[in-house]
Amino acid sequence: MTTLFARVFRQAKVTFEQANAERFLNNLQNLRALMDQLTLADLNLDPMVVSHETFQLPTKAPCTFIDIFENTYFTMSVFVLRENYTMPLHDHPRMHGLLKVVAGTVKIQSYTEIDRREQTRNGDELRHVLVNVEQERVIGVNKGECAMLTPAERNFHEITAVGGPAAFFDILSPPYNADIPVYGKRTCSFYRKLLVHGDGTSNDGRKRTVLEKIATPDHYYCDTEHYETPEFMFTSATSK
Repeated sequence: MTTLFARVFRQAKVTFEQANAERFLNNLQNLRALMDQLTLADLNLDPMVVSHETFQLPTKAPCTFIDIFENTYFTMSVFVLRENYTMPLHDHPRMHGLLKVVAGTVKIQSYTEIDRREQTRNGDELRHVLVNVEQERVIGVNKGECAMLTPAERNFHEITAVGGPAAFFDILSPPYNADIPVYGKRTCSFYRKLLVHGDGTSNDGRKRTVLEKIATPDHYYCDTEHYETPEFMFTSATSK
């Protein structure tokens, strides 16, 4: 465990706790700069968790989830993806998110919501979301850059491991299931892209498409790895 990860954790607390809201943007940029430097070793994770050999085990899920920390304001976790596996298209409703690749390489296709239509039919929620298609990004462990989503931008995405297994560390704020006034509870929903007429290019030159809410895809399931919580997280949680 390195002091860098302790700094990331403490900066996340400063960034997302409501008492510091007036300096949010400055704190967010400081957090992003720290996360740009983060590595698998900083998180004290065994490199075997992202090895080819691990994903060749017959009972291995295509995705490994490692729960690192969660409180009222933010959550930290690591996802490890099998080579060529795509974490299905999903949303991050009214969240900020930072994603740092700590092993391998991922391809991220993001979308920004423009408008949506929701209705209920026979007890089922039907949702269609008009989105701008953002430029695809390929981020490797050695590129040192952190991807970011906001409540209004790039808040739908799918993530694919390319060239081998890959792992990414992320921070989300607020966590899923957080309940906020007016908006309500944040739940993770999955989507598929619908065919649109022509190439989907709008008058402003940006490509658009429509996403339709679907049930959780059958191929998406995770196993878990235990994370040994570092002492500084306990200390921080009990301090005033």
